[in-house]
Amino acid sequence: MSATGLVQVYTADPNGAATPVMVDPGNVPFTVPPVKVTLSVDCFQLCPPGFPAPPSETGVTPVQWYPHKILAGTVMVHFASVAAALVAANAATLA
Repeated sequence: MSATGLVQVYTADPNGAATPVMVDPGNVPFTVPPVKVTLSVDCFQLCPPGFPAPPSETGVTPVQWYPHKILAGTVMVHFASVAAALVAANAATLA
């Protein structure tokens, strides 16, 4: 699959293999239920312009939607497309 048109939302294992986690920005399904994942490696979360915050980071303080590192073992709720991309990159497992 080509990375054309994809947006990077994470860098999995930023201090190791530094694998980009890419998502189709047109596939942020608000009609599909969010998916819970457990990060299996540290991930650096990015904030692509116009991309929505993960459901688990919406309206919760002090969590903010900004570039930051999230540690392995963290359980998060993501849009299905982002959860699938994290699992495909071996950066998370379904919780």
